[in-house]
Amino acid sequence: DLKDVKFHLDTKKILLFLGFNYKEKEMSPATKETTTTKVEVPVFNETYLKPSIYIYNTHQTEEYKDGDVLKAAEYLKAQLEPHDIEVIVETTNIKEALKKGNLAYKDSYKITRELLNQHINDNTVLYIDLHRDSASYSTATTEWNGKKYARMMFVIGGKHETYKNNYRIADDLNKRLKNQYAKLSRGIFVRENSSYNQDLNSNVILIEVGGPHNTMEEVQNSLQIFKNILLEYIGE
Repeated sequence: DLKDVKFHLDTKKILLFLGFNYKEKEMSPATKETTTTKVEVPVFNETYLKPSIYIYNTHQTEEYKDGDVLKAAEYLKAQLEPHDIEVIVETTNIKEALKKGNLAYKDSYKITRELLNQHINDNTVLYIDLHRDSASYSTATTEWNGKKYARMMFVIGGKHETYKNNYRIADDLNKRLKNQYAKLSRGIFVRENSSYNQDLNSNVILIEVGGPHNTMEEVQNSLQIFKNILLEYIGE
């Protein structure tokens, strides 16, 4: 029968056992007689780090019928941000950087390599180099439920030893894309003599959205679906 058993909880010992620094406030004898000692509960200020995506355009001047790839990157950012994802779009003028460094257009990857290096961190889940292909309108476009879409292709550089890690991520995203709408995907293209700066991090991918004859509306239609793919991928 435990009805007459009394328990005494030593707050100080309990807090010390849990790893908190406990210190009683000094009081005058008069205060001790009239005041009940209050235990201050520790407050934990935890900082929530949003998952981050870094979007850049190595070939920033690639244009659509009525827009460009930088505008496409900004649109994808606007689609993702309401879902508690931090999105950084690189706005450094690549053309001006090439001119300043006395570099040719083919050296664009040297510029974005430096920029990419500055943004690599543990909180960034994807680095997307967004391009536009040079394919014909019929090749780069598909129609679904009366709506036209700019088709998407993933490009992986096979020159570096760990390219298969980048490929796995592209393959994951591509399968999800095909599950949404198979014809939207043009698949994955591996170019063995290039790296596309993907040697810097396994989460670096390159996507080509549409071609020069696609409209921004068609590109945006595709990026709306790709946004859902990214949310699904990040959510897991």
